[in-house]
Amino acid sequence: MAIDRADWHWDSTEELYRKTYSITGDFTEEQEDEIWSLSANHIGLFLRWIIENGMEGDEADEEECEKVRNGQMSGSEYLLNNCDGKLWDEDIREDILPFVEYYYNANGYFKDYADCCTNDNDKPLYGIISSENDYLQLKEKISEAYRNFMETRSDNN
Repeated sequence: MAIDRADWHWDSTEELYRKTYSITGDFTEEQEDEIWSLSANHIGLFLRWIIENGMEGDEADEEECEKVRNGQMSGSEYLLNNCDGKLWDEDIREDILPFVEYYYNANGYFKDYADCCTNDNDKPLYGIISSENDYLQLKEKISEAYRNFMETRSDNN
């Protein structure tokens, strides 16, 4: 099952990109690559957290994951280069899928993403490539949500 896909966000990103840069014709290859990166940004940040915490699926490319952990590759680059721009449930360890469904799919993640990465009116959702500082703030929020989820889950067992 797809959790999120960059192509689901392409149309909104393209529209914003055209408006921002006053583009009416065809895109160059570089512009298309930038739109894909913008479309994948929010997914890539979450995937980076997954990889940094060793929660990637069994089929993940370990060498490429190591590049993400070492800061040699962004989560978005991993998503676009290794996952065809699509985050699937099999890209994540099965035991944390309940957390992903709870946090990512129930909009908690998007609120935290917006708070950390688009917290002023000049940075719309599809208009930024997040900074390292953005990620570090978001990473704390994801980790906190994960801890809270796990505590709640263990309290209910």
